[in-house]
Amino acid sequence: MKAIDRDSKRLTWLQQQQGCALVSDDQGHWAVVCDGMQNLPLNPPDDVHTTFFIEKHQWRKNIRRALDAAMKEFSS
Repeated sequence: MKAIDRDSKRLTWLQQQQGCALVSDDQGHWAVVCDGMQNLPLNPPDDVHTTFFIEKHQWRKNIRRALDAAMKEFSS
């Protein structure tokens, strides 16, 4: 499979996950997280305040690895 096809598969998967987010930290690490809380906007899309809990083992050194790990974890 070509790299662009793999990336397309990753993005399609993420887009289909309701409530999940791709998050980066100040050190260049990435994680996909589906556990969190946010206020419910009255007229979405709207401003929201979101809080995530990301466990240490969920952080990856790049976006692709974060997406691959999440796909494996949440698709099983």
